Amino acid sequence: MKKKNILNVLISVATVAALLTGCGSSEKAATETVAEANETTEVKAQTEVAEADDELEAIQKAGKIIVGVEGTYPPFTYHDDDGTLIGYDVEVAQNIAEYLGVEVEFVESDWDSLLAGVDSGRLDTVINDVTVTDERKEKYDFSEPYFFNSRQVVVKKGNPQNIKSLEDLNGKKVAINSTNAYIEELNELGVEIVPIDSSEEQVNMLFAGRTDFSTFNSVILADYLGQHPDAELEVGFVIPDSEEQIAIPVRKGETRLLEQINAALAELKESGKLAEISDKYFHGDYTKSQAE
Repeated sequence: MKKKNILNVLISVATVAALLTGCGSSEKAATETVAEANETTEVKAQTEVAEADDELEAIQKAGKIIVGVEGTYPPFTYHDDDGTLIGYDVEVAQNIAEYLGVEVEFVESDWDSLLAGVDSGRLDTVINDVTVTDERKEKYDFSEPYFFNSRQVVVKKGNPQNIKSLEDLNGKKVAINSTNAYIEELNELGVEIVPIDSSEEQVNMLFAGRTDFSTFNSVILADYLGQHPDAELEVGFVIPDSEEQIAIPVRKGETRLLEQINAALAELKESGKLAEISDKYFHGDYTKSQAE
């Protein structure tokens, strides 16, 4: 009797072990099947992207546009106190991605390697205060400009010296750093140079009446006015031919992608959203050319 019970127990244990082994094998098989399916899906997606006819189709199939930024260049691309990537160009990129119906993936890198990332195909584009130059136009196709940066002659509010053109600078005083690129041009215009060491000193001398005007990059001026909203400053005029156009580069021949980026920018301009973003980060609308 005891032998029979022992035999039954052994049979039961063997049966349970077999069931457990079978269950484990099924779970393992199921896990492997899911992993294989995921891998197959990923490979298929990568293949579809690789086989895309152009960059726009590749972006749409991937479901994302890969945008290069510095992430250390306020107020264009930088991180807030919580570490979140923000900035004028960050929001522009997000809105373009939304227009394209895809997500945006930001890749942060040093400036010197950003355009190289477009060359290699690692990046779809760079949206990080990229100035349009003749040299760059030989290598990339550019969108319509969406930001304009220029050199400005800044005076006290009310423009007491009536400075409205380059000719009006003759005989006037300006406080400027001795290494400034415009020193030679100002000398030729008959301007008296008062050397200074900082932008703060430059502004203080203008307020005190010790100089007649200052020169500022429009972005730097906007940043200053944002931090000092009550500053008694105004733009006398924009220095001719000093305006820089900021646009979005893509690889040569990517016509459809360029058309869609331009369409997105046009919508942002028409709706007023682009000007709103500019005002948020630069305390002014820098989305239109001074010539307009």
